[in-house]
Amino acid sequence: MRVIEASKLGEAVESLCLEISTTLPRDVLDALADFRGRERSEQGRSVLDMIIENALVASTEGVPLCQDTGVFTVYIAPGEDTAISGDIQAEASAAVARATERGRLRASVVSSPLDERRNTGDNTPAFVELEAPRGKATTIGVLAKGGGSEMASRSAMLLPGSGWEGVREFVLGVVALVGARSCPPLVLGLGVGGTFDRAAALAKRALMEPLDSPKGDRRTATREEDLVAAVNRLGIGPGALGGTTTCIGARIIEAPCHLASLPVALSVNCHSLRRKVMEI
Repeated sequence: MRVIEASKLGEAVESLCLEISTTLPRDVLDALADFRGRERSEQGRSVLDMIIENALVASTEGVPLCQDTGVFTVYIAPGEDTAISGDIQAEASAAVARATERGRLRASVVSSPLDERRNTGDNTPAFVELEAPRGKATTIGVLAKGGGSEMASRSAMLLPGSGWEGVREFVLGVVALVGARSCPPLVLGLGVGGTFDRAAALAKRALMEPLDSPKGDRRTATREEDLVAAVNRLGIGPGALGGTTTCIGARIIEAPCHLASLPVALSVNCHSLRRKVMEI
């Protein structure tokens, strides 16, 4: 049995929080460059150029990619035959607080959401998701999600016979309604199945999947490609100024569900998809 101290996980979380706040993943940069080459609107190309330049400056200067440095979700998947010793929640929150101070990140978390809404001052608590083992290695992933794209996210309980067309209609309806104020081009995480709460968790988890990773399930890959193409036909465009690039990627995660329901959730993310996974 391997034992990992929670404090070691905290060190990894702090490092990841700092890195993702200033550096876009390579797959996201590649997707932005690819769609920039295909963008038909001159104004849209100009916006994409600015987005790519902003990412370069942030990485070079070590400054946040966006003034909304987001709320941090931490995904921990212990390896097989691995135990974690210590308080994971406390260590993750302490790591986020340290990263907030070191990286000069904006404090965006408020407590007592219905009453005082007092800022906690250090982006705590971290939102920790403890996942089932997926192999021998222990992995830690961190996702920073801003308020604009989080406000655009939606969930629904569709009729069981709605099928893919119903899910697709739901996604297009959400993006048509709120996509323009979510800093497009967007990346979409779609959770289908499970339960009401599980679909939302799957949708956010889907954002952790690389945009350039091959899908083993061709049917899911086809649906992801279909969503990107359909959303881009909405014409919202980069910066919501019109164009052919409203979405640069979509990822779908499915789960079994009750025979009487079809839960679905869409986690919308802006072009600043700040996330990374590492092994320890």
